[in-house]
Amino acid sequence: MFVYLGSCTSHSEQRMALLSQFFTALLLLLLQLELLHLVGGSEAAAPQTLSCLPPPGVPGTPGHNGLPGRDGRDGKDGAAGPQGEKGEPGLTVQGPPGKAGPEGSAGPAGPAGPAGPTGPRGLKGDPGLPGTAENGLITALQSELQTLKSRLSAVEKVLHFSTFKKVGQKYYASNGMKATFDEAERFCAGAGGALVLPRNEAENKALTAMHTALGSTYIFLGATDREKEGQFVDLSKRPLTYTNWKPNEPNNYKGNEDCTGVNTDSKWNDLPCNLAYHVVCEIAM
Repeated sequence: MFVYLGSCTSHSEQRMALLSQFFTALLLLLLQLELLHLVGGSEAAAPQTLSCLPPPGVPGTPGHNGLPGRDGRDGKDGAAGPQGEKGEPGLTVQGPPGKAGPEGSAGPAGPAGPAGPTGPRGLKGDPGLPGTAENGLITALQSELQTLKSRLSAVEKVLHFSTFKKVGQKYYASNGMKATFDEAERFCAGAGGALVLPRNEAENKALTAMHTALGSTYIFLGATDREKEGQFVDLSKRPLTYTNWKPNEPNNYKGNEDCTGVNTDSKWNDLPCNLAYHVVCEIAM
């Protein structure tokens, strides 16, 4: 039995054609069996043999195409592919400048900074116009007032001492204390003055007169040769303009006499700085 299939049919159409031909052949076979049963008659009839098979039936008409099947499920996502090459940088396009915003208000003033160093002294100015008598009086009064204030300040400092003596435009003052040279220097500076140092014969005699009130043998003077042996200077490191040394003094006895004192005979002597002697301060007006 031949089964004819068109060359252009799909698999589904081929299956339908095969089934159609199968059922056609089955029907033919049943018809043949039925025919044999009728021809044979009864049980006594002799069997007959057919000389040839009947010709095959004509193939039926192919059936209609079936409905399309449902869509299959989506497949799983595949693995990510390799990273592509880096692209070329894009062009930078500068936009137009924006409009200026409104001007803000000034903030509060900050705290005043520390005072700067004193500047150099300026050049001397031109002479002023002649003043009137009234202006001259005011200037004189202002000068006198400043002098009175200086004197009052000096008197207030002197009143802290038990013994004092006015010498020209200064006071010599002491409270009977004994101290080393360095202690004496710090004490007088703290009292608003300086360690005493006569600048002339009158001041030296006035200082010598204080020995009796103090009951002292030596009073420290504000002069040393600590920086260079034999060259005595004052506390501002200026050379002395007046001295009244004893004969053969200063002699730096035992290499340990770098400070100065005045004895009861008004003569000066170099003394050890670490010994304690009476302290007299001078306070300028």
